[in-house]
Amino acid sequence: METPFSSTAPTKFYAFLLKLRPLRPGTLMPFSGELIHGAWLNWLKNAAPDVAAWLHDGNRRRFFTCSNLQWPLSPQRVLEVQRMNIHMPLDPEKTYSVRVTLLLSELFPLFQDALLRFNPEVGETRRPPFMQIGKQLFMLEEVQIGQNDTTGWTGFTSLNALLDKVKATGMTRNHPLTLEFASLTTFNRNPAKGYDYGNHYARMPLPQYVFPNLVRRWQDIAPPEMQEYVQLERVEAYAANDGVIIADYDLKTHQMHFTTHVQPGFLGKCVYQLRGTDEAVTAERPLTLRQQLLLLGHLAFYCGVGYKTSMGMGQTRLIA
Repeated sequence: METPFSSTAPTKFYAFLLKLRPLRPGTLMPFSGELIHGAWLNWLKNAAPDVAAWLHDGNRRRFFTCSNLQWPLSPQRVLEVQRMNIHMPLDPEKTYSVRVTLLLSELFPLFQDALLRFNPEVGETRRPPFMQIGKQLFMLEEVQIGQNDTTGWTGFTSLNALLDKVKATGMTRNHPLTLEFASLTTFNRNPAKGYDYGNHYARMPLPQYVFPNLVRRWQDIAPPEMQEYVQLERVEAYAANDGVIIADYDLKTHQMHFTTHVQPGFLGKCVYQLRGTDEAVTAERPLTLRQQLLLLGHLAFYCGVGYKTSMGMGQTRLIA
């Protein structure tokens, strides 16, 4: 993977919350993921123009994710206003949050440097707005990561730490693996070659959709010496041949409005059963298939699953 960075630091991942307060009353559509995506790239363009251009180049996979603006509402009310596309009032007395994940080690220092430059000089009493989402301006109140967060959606790790964690986990035959799909998730599927059915959005997290999708994210992120830990052909065959199956689920279909179209998808939890006999670990296969899927489950927390993860969709985490 060619990048505009010269660093050779180990690959690290970060997930943090930006606590934002609107400058003035206004309204915003209930799902603003594409607007936040644009606002984040605009911030990055000011901090590091070459990196922003590289991240936005053509159809390149995104090495970050952004959530929707998280409203201080009950989950049931959030789903209702998203489905009906009710524009929501912004209250300057309330705090809203955006979750951001970074999948390149070098992006987090850029973020820290930008925050230091954003802080006012001694004697200044006013700061410029931190972020513009659509037409609305927001100030930054706090950045939450790790111990100062109670939501369970922040953290930081490295590829080496994830590998060590997976290797230390005992996995028995028929081991369960539970994923929570916390924001609208879907898979943009194209018909097989020779069939002119057109694409469709899959509204069920079938194993053959979820895990090969995560393998491709691993291939994007992992350095060459770590690529062998997750093997696409073996994972695809494992899913296609019912090695991993859905054992239980609590899912519901949902839809929300982008600025130009209605996006269908699903939300909820799904329990996968990892079947098969125990494998021996070898130099060519340093992780068993079950360990590979567990590793991908941990990775999903930072990279998301499925379609438009950089625009608020596919926020996913592994449930212990």
